[in-house]
Amino acid sequence: MVNLNWKGKYEDKIESSDSIPFLIKDIFPSNLNRIETRNEWRNLLILGDNLSTLNSLLDVFAEKITLIYSDPPFGTGGDFNLKIPIGENNEIINDLAYDDKWKEGLDSYINFMYNRLKLMKKLLSQNGSIYIHLDWHVSHYIKIIMDDIFGPENFRNEIIWAYPAASARTKRFFMRSFDVILFYTKSEDYIFNNDPNIYMEYSNRVKNALKKDEKGIFYYRGGSHNGKKLSRKVYVTKKGIFPRDVWNDIPYIRANTPEYQGFSTQKPERLLKRIILASSDKKDIVADFFCGSGTTLAVAEKLGRHWIGCDSNGHAINMSKKRILSIKNSNDIINWKRLYNKDFNSFKILSFEKNYKITSIPDVFLHKNIQNKNEFQIKDCPDFKVKIHKNSNKISVEVLNYLIPFNNVISDKIKEKIKSFSDWIDFWAIDFNAQNDSFRNLWFSYRTPKNRTLSLKSDVYHYSKPGTYNISVKTIDIFGIETRKSYIINVI
Repeated sequence: MVNLNWKGKYEDKIESSDSIPFLIKDIFPSNLNRIETRNEWRNLLILGDNLSTLNSLLDVFAEKITLIYSDPPFGTGGDFNLKIPIGENNEIINDLAYDDKWKEGLDSYINFMYNRLKLMKKLLSQNGSIYIHLDWHVSHYIKIIMDDIFGPENFRNEIIWAYPAASARTKRFFMRSFDVILFYTKSEDYIFNNDPNIYMEYSNRVKNALKKDEKGIFYYRGGSHNGKKLSRKVYVTKKGIFPRDVWNDIPYIRANTPEYQGFSTQKPERLLKRIILASSDKKDIVADFFCGSGTTLAVAEKLGRHWIGCDSNGHAINMSKKRILSIKNSNDIINWKRLYNKDFNSFKILSFEKNYKITSIPDVFLHKNIQNKNEFQIKDCPDFKVKIHKNSNKISVEVLNYLIPFNNVISDKIKEKIKSFSDWIDFWAIDFNAQNDSFRNLWFSYRTPKNRTLSLKSDVYHYSKPGTYNISVKTIDIFGIETRKSYIINVI
């Protein structure tokens, strides 16, 4: 077998380092009126470096994850943005989602992927599968690495996802209009479902030839015998054909589509639908350690799978979180013309630090005259003011103001977009009975790319028993900065 060698292949020892304990940052209960059992599964959204995350998950999830989909950086040498909307007026700021530049060249990229793929294999169950989504830049290198880690005998497909090419012409080469998805399994005994919902549509030629009689839908299959032309009816029981390894029936995400989250490399839900239905069953664990805008998590949620998502970008985690929270109003993944119309299942947000705080803000928000933008640090966190409305055992909370202590370093272009103090706020939530470091989101309001409204007054919360309670209020602003404050109330 061909082996790929690169600088650093045998030097990085981080895989054998001690795992870091996770800390519960947020809890989103699915149903406040239902008592959840101690061992009940909660989906996991993890803020942190995915190499550390993979290491730490091994203690509990070794050989328990059925399906891993990874859409890592492609080794392009470019920057990729996410769009941060501001307020209710559809104002947009482009921020860096991730930097796909590798200072030490291809060697550092390959080392990056190799260390992560080795750990992913350890997390996969014996009947598990892994799909790695790439393009022409590095797919051939990763193919050799995957053969090395998983074994060439466990290679199943090199899937071509062909999508319409951009309108711009190229003068020195043919237009590029496809990605590559490498499909490997952990062993010979793996899940692969012949689910009619993964089928590709018939071609227009076939669809135009379909006819219907009292027995069903059919087409005529031609042939000949002894020089005579023959034809016979062939009845169709499926709505399409089993997928080939070229997928040209799934369009890429456009900004005007309902599922668009503002992430420049966002993948379509229908792409993940085919992968998840084919390579997992209900209640299996599906993981994405480069989860970005949360497409894998949203589709796994809709298809009744458990999920684990990870990203090192706080904006991506916030985007994924809101996508799951608003999943009820998104398209149903089986019948795309309908709404999903189901509430989300419980999930937790984990991090490695007890008080994970953003200490710097993206350059795009800063005044152009600031020296050493990369070294600018936030010394004082934003502050907010609330009013607690109390009527016997009924409590509601209203946000009255939001204050930015570093307002003097924010660019005039950004400040012109702020029409109200609430435009700084992207998400806020309340834990009406805070008891420890974790935050139970018992009420929340947030903005999405398609719905920019934000409620500044909570619904009324009813306390069932008198006593002293700690109300914790949390905000996340457009910079991604989280601020939390507590208030003690007495309920009679």
